[in-house]
Amino acid sequence: MTDLGEGQRLGCTVDFAVVDTGLETADEALPVRSELLAVATAGEQQIIDVLAAAATMLIDAAGVLPAQPGTMLPNLAEKAGLSDVSVAHGLFVPPYLWGGQVPRMTEEGRLTVLLQLVMLTDAEHAFAVEEGVGALQQELGSAGIDLLDWQR
Repeated sequence: MTDLGEGQRLGCTVDFAVVDTGLETADEALPVRSELLAVATAGEQQIIDVLAAAATMLIDAAGVLPAQPGTMLPNLAEKAGLSDVSVAHGLFVPPYLWGGQVPRMTEEGRLTVLLQLVMLTDAEHAFAVEEGVGALQQELGSAGIDLLDWQR
């Protein structure tokens, strides 16, 4: 966990890349693994709990739920035991912290990438289910929604 200033905190999993969620590269047939990260203007323990709950959901799915952009994690806040937040559901997106290409590391026998978890309100989740994740991302950007604010 690190403090980014202005109330923003960044949390990241460590060693989640050992979990196989069923992804592999097309060209080299290498397993693709992820480390999960979340950035929010939320409490440190809230971020830790939501990342742990997301990791548990992926582990319990045993490869049926891929750790990739566009994957939604319904009711993640409840599973994480979060209270005093208005967000409820998780969505994996490519990390937008650095711009450009997603950070990646080729290790012996696998490719590991970073995957960002953002939290959605019930209305945002419903929009993504109805209209698609791409349409949601466009709508959130156009409306200037602060995805880091878990109290929105």
